Amino acid sequence: MNHSSGISTTPQPSLWGSMWAETVTSWKEMVAPRSVVDNLLSGLTVAFVALPLNLALALACGLPASAGLITGAVTGVIAALFGGSRLQVTGPEVALVPLTFEILQRHGPHGLLCATFLCGVLQMLMGVARVGRLIHMIPVSVIGGFMAAVGLLVFNSQLPRLLGLPAEMRLVSSLPGTGWLAHVDLFAVGVGALVVAATVLLPKLHRRLPGGLIGLGAAVLAVSALGIGTASVGPISASFPAPALPEFHRLEFIAIFPEAIALALLASIDSLLSAVAIDAQSNTKRHSSEQELMAQGVANVVSSMIGGMPVAGAIVRSSAALQCGASTRLAALTQSVTLLGLLYLARPFVERLPLAGLAGILLVVGYRLINWQQARLMWRVSRFEAFVFVATAASIVVTDFVGGVLMGLVLSLVHFAHLQRKVDVSLVTPTDEPAEMPRLLELPARRSLGPTPPVAVVRVEGPIFFASHTELRSLAEGRPLPRHLVFDLAGVPLIDCTGIEAFRALLARLREQGTRALLSRASQGVAERLQEAGLLQAFTGGRVFPTVAEALESLDEPAARASVFAARRGQPSSPLLRPEAPAGAS
Repeated sequence: MNHSSGISTTPQPSLWGSMWAETVTSWKEMVAPRSVVDNLLSGLTVAFVALPLNLALALACGLPASAGLITGAVTGVIAALFGGSRLQVTGPEVALVPLTFEILQRHGPHGLLCATFLCGVLQMLMGVARVGRLIHMIPVSVIGGFMAAVGLLVFNSQLPRLLGLPAEMRLVSSLPGTGWLAHVDLFAVGVGALVVAATVLLPKLHRRLPGGLIGLGAAVLAVSALGIGTASVGPISASFPAPALPEFHRLEFIAIFPEAIALALLASIDSLLSAVAIDAQSNTKRHSSEQELMAQGVANVVSSMIGGMPVAGAIVRSSAALQCGASTRLAALTQSVTLLGLLYLARPFVERLPLAGLAGILLVVGYRLINWQQARLMWRVSRFEAFVFVATAASIVVTDFVGGVLMGLVLSLVHFAHLQRKVDVSLVTPTDEPAEMPRLLELPARRSLGPTPPVAVVRVEGPIFFASHTELRSLAEGRPLPRHLVFDLAGVPLIDCTGIEAFRALLARLREQGTRALLSRASQGVAERLQEAGLLQAFTGGRVFPTVAEALESLDEPAARASVFAARRGQPSSPLLRPEAPAGAS
């Protein structure tokens, strides 16, 4: 016999099924006529931004320049099609350079390929475990500091290129005194200034004008017409390595695994922070952290199979794409396909691109990464959050990305603990509980029983944890205690182990002085933690009373029940139990 329940039994799509459906939808959006042109131009422009970065980052890691270009092209296609962020551009990243260089020096090229392969596998496992959701808990001040640090690092590495300094003078931070001034190439400065002006001004005339691309074209023409030599990209190799699995048998797995874990964590944090930052700058659907980690993992596995280098979501290229009008996956896909095209079809032209012009585009993007408006807002609203913003950026610049982000998170937690450190304790008045107290006030036994009442109702508000437990411990210090004390915990959202131990010590002190404690209106979570700690039984009745009124009615002294509420407005009321509160405060 069939029974109709009237309840829909249609199975809900799984998380991965839902992600796949949204991915297919985003593929259809790529060919929408209203956005194709903007995204094609955006991807084309970003390819010229990514080109010098990919080449330079590969060289900085000790790899051939072509490895950066091929890696950025192939992995960029994978992440563009399957990534959880529709606007994120993936490729070699500045945050990965120090660790990549260290692995290469310790274990050689085959060790780097093995570490990159393991990095990808670990990222996919993190995606399956859905740990990427934790990235949404990072405060805006830390994300803003992260973006500002990337902008500062761009300035540090690209100003020497804009000034036409020799290749060995790679960073502003390493320039020797004032001796570098003699090496400044004024023609290179002029080329860079031309590209900067085109990048900034042309989009203001019309938003579809690719200012950076037009500026680079003008720079190449100027260099050719004037015949003045300036640093350019130079020769690059167009050979494509045959895909193959890394040679794990050539090294000890135990030796490479810890570094692979560090690489996976760094690449994941960098990618997800970049995705969060892009979400904040755009109006598109929020990214899926799990899907992004899976795509980044696949990209790193493929990179290791073609002799490439570790990759991550690139905030500089992603922001450049967004600023150039990107709105769908087509922009990132165009960027990657263009890199392949430049490698095989326009290699002579690419080799002639002036580094000063490319540096000009990067400097504009780097400046825009520093959110000055957000920093000013934080300074007005919360000086400490502004300090976290600056401290995060400074720590990343001075140390590394992981250490800087961790420092920002620790400072944010300290700030949160500081804001939540105070537990407010006050007497309950009739106006606080209009649904419960009038009935008690009507008891004929209402009268004053002296300065120290036999019953007191104390409301505790705020989390009871490691930063606020001292307030709770001070309740029983320096004051005469009543025979009955009712704790109203309706305003306590959480209690940790430190708070539980503080409550345990307070109850022991109350028992020594002959005071019975009752518990009312604790949330389910707080009550469960007290029960698990064996502390609930220490309260009279061994349970949580649903209302303050029921806790008072459980006492065997009717006069005592009402005496704490006997004071009329304007009359002296019972003293608070905390030393710093004046009598009669509520």
